[in-house]
Order: sequence, then structure tokens, then C-alpha cells
Amino acid sequence: MKTIYSWRPEKKYPRPEKKKMLSLAEAAAAAAGSGIRGILSLSWVSEPEMAGINQSSLGHTGPTDVICFDYRESRMALPDTGSAEDDVEVEIIICPAVAAKEAAKRALPYSREMILYLVHGLLHAAGQDDLKPELKRIMRRREASVLRKLEKQFDLEHFFSGPKQITEGAK
Repeated sequence: MKTIYSWRPEKKYPRPEKKKMLSLAEAAAAAAGSGIRGILSLSWVSEPEMAGINQSSLGHTGPTDVICFDYRESRMALPDTGSAEDDVEVEIIICPAVAAKEAAKRALPYSREMILYLVHGLLHAAGQDDLKPELKRIMRRREASVLRKLEKQFDLEHFFSGPKQITEGAK
């Protein structure tokens, strides 16, 4: 699996080192059982950009925490164009502004919330769903399990820390 990522949120949100992020993404994808063999695309976006993606792709108003697009099944029906973009199997889009607000509401570290969203998206790529209460409970247990595995390799509470450490919700 290869991971590509882009960072486009508001400037106040700290960006992790690229090497660390790629390592975390690979470990999280494996722990989640995502089955990604090609390219995982990770994008962190601003609140307005996330709201636009949420509206145009899902018909929902306003920003959301994480959106996962799994192109593997739909690609089987499409002709091979040979484009590098076609190699992206799964795309996960995360909004740091939403993460900061949710982390503050629940008195959790911002960094941990960001990684939870990555794990959540990867679990969707692994076929998990959270639309029904019983499925949501299963997914929450899987999230906790994957996070425990990642904690053994990474400092999750400070992964997105830096000179611009976020300790409270976005204002």
C-alpha cells in the first residue's frame, strides 16, 4: 500500500511530520483490516471545503468529521484508463476544525480525535458500517481495538502536536 496525503485546513491546525503520518496510516490500515493494496489518499481540509464535499457527495448540509470513498468496487465496472488517479483505492477526507470542536466537547486530546477519524474511515474501507445502532456498537469496539494497537507504536495524544498545539475547540 502507498499513502499520499494533502493538508489544506485552516493554518491554526498542526500538521504532523510526513514520515510519521505515512507510518501511522500504514499501521492503521493494517490494524483496521482495510485490504488496501494500491493507494490510500488522505486529505485534511478546511471547514468550508468539507461542507462543500459533504453537500456535493452526500447531500448533507455543513461540515462533517470524516468521509470515506472506497473506489475498489466501482472500479471493477470501469475501463482502465491508465491514469495514476485510478490507482487510488480509498480516499479519506478529514476536517481538523470539526475534530477540534468534538475533542473539546468530550474533553479529549485533539490529536487523538484526528486519529480516531482516520481509523473510522479505514474501518469503513474494511466494510464496517455504523448506520444502525447495533452496527455502530460493533464499529465503536473496533475503533477502540485499532486505537489500542496503534498506541503500542505511536504517541497518539501528541501526534498532531507542535508549535501550534490545539488544546481547546476552535474559536
